Amino acid sequence: MFGNKKMPGGWSYSDMYIPSWIAVNLLTTALFTIGTVLAAYREQGVLRRYQATPVHSWMVLGAYMLYGTLIFLISAVVIVVFGWSVYHLDAPKYPLSVITGLLLSILALLPFGLFLTSLAKNSRTATAISSLFLNLMLFLSGATFPLEMMPSILQKAAKILPLYYVVDLLRRTWNESSIWDCGRDVTVLIGIAAASIVLSIRFFRWGD
Repeated sequence: MFGNKKMPGGWSYSDMYIPSWIAVNLLTTALFTIGTVLAAYREQGVLRRYQATPVHSWMVLGAYMLYGTLIFLISAVVIVVFGWSVYHLDAPKYPLSVITGLLLSILALLPFGLFLTSLAKNSRTATAISSLFLNLMLFLSGATFPLEMMPSILQKAAKILPLYYVVDLLRRTWNESSIWDCGRDVTVLIGIAAASIVLSIRFFRWGD
């Protein structure tokens, strides 16, 4: 679609959008691979069976986060390999910063997805919540449409969304900056991670 054209900042479209879609895949994993599945297990009574064992709520959430991390990492590898082989994606300029940014993003978005879906009464409601937040963040985070093309009010609204900071962090560490130069993104994601972990444990329910 874009060929060998360059973005205004000198980045290729693949260098800009492949890190963005890695971020989108992480959000999708958080909301659907983990969040809605956990809500379905709650509705089916699976979690009540866990409650009869010595397993604590943080153990259940931690196990599902590890599961989601594995699924996400597989999808991220597929995207990167495809980008290198088909779209001539450049190697990240700061690979350790990219890895650190991915880990921080995982700690922020996976608990965030668990918290959102923990508020749902059943799996249908969890799916509706997940779809709403996925589409909202998909179009307003800069992952799909450049924020510069949007009205100023939407550009400001985008900065409320967690995915905005994940996309910005992965793009910058992949193309131009080390993670030490991304202080705003790092600070916000640490705050989201801490709040989401506490809230997901607080609102975890074994049954309906």
